[in-house]
Amino acid sequence: MLAKWIVADASNRAAFDEAQREWAEQANYEGFYAQMGGWIEPPTLNAGVLAIWRDFRAYREFMERDHDEVPDAQQETLHRISIVVASVIMRINQSDPRVLAETAEVVRVSDVTLEANSSPIFVARQMQIWNPALASADGMLGALICRADGNRDRFLAASFWRDRSALEAFRQELYPAISKRAGTETYIKTMIAYHFCLERPWLIMKWT
Repeated sequence: MLAKWIVADASNRAAFDEAQREWAEQANYEGFYAQMGGWIEPPTLNAGVLAIWRDFRAYREFMERDHDEVPDAQQETLHRISIVVASVIMRINQSDPRVLAETAEVVRVSDVTLEANSSPIFVARQMQIWNPALASADGMLGALICRADGNRDRFLAASFWRDRSALEAFRQELYPAISKRAGTETYIKTMIAYHFCLERPWLIMKWT
């Protein structure tokens, strides 16, 4: 499974919102599963969009045959855009991203860059400490842990939450102790965490 994470700096919120609703044709392509997104908090003109594909082959075929990275209609609504494509290497709780997109209210995406050659310890601590903690956290519906294409020291973690209060309880009450136990400061170089409520009109899914 492949995840494509987009952070877009919109020049006009209303125009970006309208353009984002025009991506429904993706559901016609082989290997497409879902695309979802929302406005990154605190309220800004930055939007986060997460797309899930079956594999790199399906995504590459779509990109090569039929799709510019940013269509003209949406390009006009942007100041800047950053894109990360990553392979899903672990799934926690609910494994189908379409079910998660339907049931979650809030998504957290962490973009993590490690100290050089720290990916083995990151993966080990993720499996031993973070995954069990996330799996048992109240209101955490499911999560995808992904390794960035072409960068062994960069990872994405996308977690889906029942509501904002569940995510805030995890961040305030559980996250600090888990992070200390995992010793994240010893192997994580930088981490940017994005939070957003899902915009239902942006949601696109393919079930077959």
